[in-house]
Amino acid sequence: MFEPTGSRRDAASVIFNLPGYRVVDAVDLPLGGRRVRIQPVDLADGCPCCGVISARVHAWIVQRVRDIPHAGQLEVVVRKPRLVCAEPECPRGTFTAATEQFPVRARCTTRLRTALLSAVIDSGRAVAEVAAEHGVAWWTVQATVNAAAMLLPNVDELHVRRLGIDEHRYRRVRWFRDPDGAGWRRVEPWMSTIVNADCGRVLGIVDGRDSAAVGGWLSERSQVWRNRIRVVAIDPSAAFKRAITEQLPNAQISVDPFHLVQLANLMVTRVRQRLVREREQRRGRKIDPAWAHRRLLLRGFNTLSKKGRDRLAWVFATDDPSDELSAAWGVKEQLRRLLASAHMETARTEKMILGCYVLAADMEETWRLWHTIEAWWSAIEVLITYHVTNARTEAANTGIKHIKRTGRGYRNPAHYQARILLTSAAQHAA
Repeated sequence: MFEPTGSRRDAASVIFNLPGYRVVDAVDLPLGGRRVRIQPVDLADGCPCCGVISARVHAWIVQRVRDIPHAGQLEVVVRKPRLVCAEPECPRGTFTAATEQFPVRARCTTRLRTALLSAVIDSGRAVAEVAAEHGVAWWTVQATVNAAAMLLPNVDELHVRRLGIDEHRYRRVRWFRDPDGAGWRRVEPWMSTIVNADCGRVLGIVDGRDSAAVGGWLSERSQVWRNRIRVVAIDPSAAFKRAITEQLPNAQISVDPFHLVQLANLMVTRVRQRLVREREQRRGRKIDPAWAHRRLLLRGFNTLSKKGRDRLAWVFATDDPSDELSAAWGVKEQLRRLLASAHMETARTEKMILGCYVLAADMEETWRLWHTIEAWWSAIEVLITYHVTNARTEAANTGIKHIKRTGRGYRNPAHYQARILLTSAAQHAA
């Protein structure tokens, strides 16, 4: 004879596969779908008041609950035993047994909440879409996400030595009428992202992009955590710099090279626009070589092909009679070489050459860029020494924008922040 070596549960319980429960009955509903009745396999449980184990049933409680879909519409009814406490002196008297799948006052199974959280965080789907697929309310899914966010480890317990701080706009620009009726006021809802620069994990999201917002978040951290921070990468922002100086006494500030090159490209664009206005008394058009190849002017020279370099030389020869545009372009390229320096000795040499280029160009736009480099030179030195940039912070902001687009925007900042923190934690825990 053959003896069964697998599970001794009945077939319906095996298929339903809810740990700790067995299927009592399953019927087809008149309007479609099925109703499944389940009850716990082990009735014994400890009293939540005194802890004494009891298996004596006082009454059965029938409750309709939500579970993950099983090949169509499904209605789950669970029979919960209300047990009598075995301790005569216990003031509780009776209690309802709680299990892993059905905690106290739960209306959804634990595996359903796990599936909801995985669909929203791991798959990156919208909350409304997940709620419709699983047949639950929008608030059920969002409450699951919020509850999971509360279980994230405290930031003070994480060993962080390098930070990255950058801002992003979390919703559309809005216009509000001033209370005094003087006109309309433009409001741009910004948030600042604080990231572990070593791994890219988002540590915090704060409202606003001023020193008070970032400084407030940093001041909430423990003194041990703040003393551990060595380098903070930021864009050239005086507000971020002030918050770091006040709250992180041991940290050095590193400026992100992308934003400095962006300022240099802006300088080239302003020179090009000014030259065409002075020469043609109009804006640039397609017939102007400098305007037609305006993006070529912003490319790094070392990234251009031979064809691109020849075209750039043709632009300077045909549409730059005063040589001001080529001088501005040369300042931009020299700044790129400075930021690419591997050692401080090389960087100081490249800075001296940059100063000569600025002096030879002698334009308002190039002097403004030079003053910015001088003001942030100490942060540039930290960048070249430690090579800490905001690259991972920008990558986190890109993921945040995907979350915003998936949800078609967020009106509740707390929900927005919970999803961002959970998504980032899940990505770096994998």
